[in-house]
Amino acid sequence: MCAYQIELQGRSVTYLTASDEVPEEAMDDIVGFDFFDDQELRDHPRLRRILMTLVRPKPLFYGVLHWSDGGDLVALDHKVRRGTEGEEDFAVAVVAEPRTIVCSNCQAQLRVLALDTGQAIFSSTLPERMRKHQLRTSCTVCAEELSLPIVEFLGQK
Repeated sequence: MCAYQIELQGRSVTYLTASDEVPEEAMDDIVGFDFFDDQELRDHPRLRRILMTLVRPKPLFYGVLHWSDGGDLVALDHKVRRGTEGEEDFAVAVVAEPRTIVCSNCQAQLRVLALDTGQAIFSSTLPERMRKHQLRTSCTVCAEELSLPIVEFLGQK
């Protein structure tokens, strides 16, 4: 088990490879962490889990880096382990967070990865990244338009 400190657009982020567990010593300081979500997201082919801060060193916020095309995340994990990753490896990634939302039409509760538009990471390129990303905007139950951009619906393959 290991976690890696990387830099994304000048911000320090803890990057977790597919095989990494969330550091146990950080568990009490993480906002948005859910053990069962983490187990599902751990080996996901289009994302990698991250821990980040806003201004202070604590709390940590649990989120994911998401690629629509999946990229070659196994190769990226190897680069991160060697410390040879670069900004180009994250050129089309967006930051998302696990959330539960309720469809305003059918009232279905949906577990999702919602695009995190409030993060400083990638904020200068977010509009371009959103245009290139395959965002989901409709409820999976009733097809009604949702109020926030979704990168993945959890629990669905």
